[in-house]
Amino acid sequence: MTSAGTQNAHSHRPKSRPAPDGERRLLLISYHFPPSHEVGARRWQQLAKLAAEAGWALDVVTLDPGDLAACDETALAELPASVRVYGVPDRPLPLDRLVRAAVSWRRRLLTRSRTGERLVPHAPSPGRPPSIGVTELRSPFHSARDALRAFHAWRAHVRSRTWARRAAEVAHQLLRAAHYRSVITCGPPHMVHEAGRMLRRRTGVPLIVDMRDPWSLTPRIQEEIASPLLLQWARRHERRVVEAAALIVANTKQSRRAMQVAYPSARERVIAILNGYDDEPVPPSQHGRCFVIGYAGSIYLDRDPRPLFRAVAATISERGVGPDQLCLEFMGVEAGAHAALLATAAEERIGAYVVVHPARPHADALRFLARATMLVSLPLVSRAPDTDTSIPAKIYDYIRFDAWLLALANPGSATALLLQEIGADVVPPHDVDAIAAAIRARYDAYASGARPKRPRLPERLSRRAQAHRLFEEIERRLPAPRHESPR
Repeated sequence: MTSAGTQNAHSHRPKSRPAPDGERRLLLISYHFPPSHEVGARRWQQLAKLAAEAGWALDVVTLDPGDLAACDETALAELPASVRVYGVPDRPLPLDRLVRAAVSWRRRLLTRSRTGERLVPHAPSPGRPPSIGVTELRSPFHSARDALRAFHAWRAHVRSRTWARRAAEVAHQLLRAAHYRSVITCGPPHMVHEAGRMLRRRTGVPLIVDMRDPWSLTPRIQEEIASPLLLQWARRHERRVVEAAALIVANTKQSRRAMQVAYPSARERVIAILNGYDDEPVPPSQHGRCFVIGYAGSIYLDRDPRPLFRAVAATISERGVGPDQLCLEFMGVEAGAHAALLATAAEERIGAYVVVHPARPHADALRFLARATMLVSLPLVSRAPDTDTSIPAKIYDYIRFDAWLLALANPGSATALLLQEIGADVVPPHDVDAIAAAIRARYDAYASGARPKRPRLPERLSRRAQAHRLFEEIERRLPAPRHESPR
């Protein structure tokens, strides 16, 4: 198999081979990895390059490219030659086919008007929130909707567990064929960590757990699967994984603290490694006549665009500007949320000022960001500051451009603390007057000839500095390599 290529795990049976003298190889299990262009693939796509610089080789067990809706072959080709990628298919459960057929039949009924004309497909159900706080979860016996959520939570759990077990079997073959210093699991989906725990038990190879987002400590769950059963499963699996891990990696200091409080016996094994900003060149910023407010990424869970829309509407009204002078552009919004976003803009009377682009590979997203005058991070719905422990990955791309940064974030949240440090405009997430004031100030400056500049970025916030610390920690915490025959 070619280095940095992909191979279907079903046809791949690695032969036993000794590790070259001095080779330091890690085995990563991550559902998201190139050629996927999901944002979850980005963390280890970049860490793989920095691992090679630090003298680490990497084998990756990930989702088979044949199961991806779209592939980013450029990202795959840019991986170092020391990276080998093994794909594991994610096959639907037999029950999934029946569920999809039922959903499709119901959608056809709901998306036709009385005259038989099709309406916008995949529009969210009116009044149904995109996510539910964990304190609001209700028993499956509370209502028919809660029972349905429990059913979908069970399906999601079983499917995730099934793929994780398949990935664990492929990883076990690799572990039998070669020496690895450690197995690293990266989630979500978080059941990959359970795969790592099983491998630790079967082979004794140390386990490193990398959590891009909280698992059982998540403050909100997607509405469709928002059941207390999902939280119970997460807590049970997470507890066992934490006990087995040599190192647990959170991606913010706030997430690290939350894990240390939840698992005090593991306190010294929990560290924070931020995503960090990349030092690769980005497209030069292009500022024209129009003041472009940009947002890149999905609008998931509880990201709420309404406060931003209302602030923009107030600015438009007060300054009397047209769509050629000020506009809002989104890239990466899911197909199901596309129509809802435009409908919300129309409700706030700024429909003509909003443009929505589909998801594109990372290189295209960077070119999109280069056209923005102001880059915005959307607010969160009903989340207390002390539970807002995550920093959207897009923030680390935002700060690399000549653009003003506007964070609609709770004071004390991970995002607010990071962006305040580099001089961004950070305002309370639902204070429309404060958001409008920040936009007006930057718009007026732009109209007067001022142009935004990239903020001064501390080196310690770079991905390179964070990766250096990660691999130092791995080296320090893992036992010395043993020169013996493969298992």
